[in-house]
Amino acid sequence: MGGFGSMRSALLKLFRQSPFPLLLKHAEVVREVAPVFRSAVIAYLDGDMGDFEKYHNQTIMLESQGDSIKRNLRGHLPRGVLLPMDKFKLFAYIREQDKVLDSVQNVLHWLSYHNTKVPDPIVDDLLLLVDRSLYSLKAVHPMVSAAESYFDSFSEEMRQVVKESIAQIREYEFQSDQVERKLLADLFAYPFENPIEAFHLIRTVELLGDISNHAENAADMMRAMIAR
Repeated sequence: MGGFGSMRSALLKLFRQSPFPLLLKHAEVVREVAPVFRSAVIAYLDGDMGDFEKYHNQTIMLESQGDSIKRNLRGHLPRGVLLPMDKFKLFAYIREQDKVLDSVQNVLHWLSYHNTKVPDPIVDDLLLLVDRSLYSLKAVHPMVSAAESYFDSFSEEMRQVVKESIAQIREYEFQSDQVERKLLADLFAYPFENPIEAFHLIRTVELLGDISNHAENAADMMRAMIAR
């Protein structure tokens, strides 16, 4: 009887491993960084480098939390654990979700290298691109939450909810891409006196675009995980 009980316990442990508590925890960090990131950009535009560095450092700490959760997730999925999805697709997913955080940090790192005065005609569209990036950041958590419910039930209804979340992130990336292209065209056309500042802002826009790109990549991997 004891042998059967031990075997049953081992089997249950094999099947009970779920990556979603940690995936959700990581997605919460992604969601939490959104307002901090926006505050950092606003402080930079206002020339308040003290506040900018405060929010920059908060972002660094959140990115570090995300890395820790990612390592924890990988460490808690040993060889032989049975998962409701392909493990390689899961690892590809968490890598892209973590790159969303990396991309946010990269923008602020890059801004910190040079105090560039953003031309007035550029400011509104730059903030629009930031906000489109925030939409992508905030959409990750609902997608992961819906996916957890789907893999608990395998109901077609929940699968459709996940697909709708994926479609929303793709739409945000499309919107972000449109703003990014306009900004780049405007920056190349602007008569900068200092070429360093021109390069700094062009690269800033490209890095901002990476946030939505990686959110979309994560959504694409989620689509692969729920595929039948």
